[in-house]
Amino acid sequence: METLAESIGGLGSSLFRWSSVAFLLINGTAVIAVLATRNSSLVNRWTSRLLAANLLLAATGLGVPAAAAAMKLVIKAVSANKSTEIRFNSK
Repeated sequence: METLAESIGGLGSSLFRWSSVAFLLINGTAVIAVLATRNSSLVNRWTSRLLAANLLLAATGLGVPAAAAAMKLVIKAVSANKSTEIRFNSK
């Protein structure tokens, strides 16, 4: 059970990392495109799409790791209730 909890925690961390990288790439590309073209119509056309992408990345970057941390806590709590019985033979 401990390895399952750790793998879920690792999944949440990697999803946060990938979402952060994608956020920086998408928004960095948008800033470079606007600065390179100096075209305000580009901003008007792409703002809604960038906002949708940013909201999706925020949901996956923050929501999934939070859910993974909650699942990790539940798994650790459930596995803590399963006690292993050790019997000692007394002679």
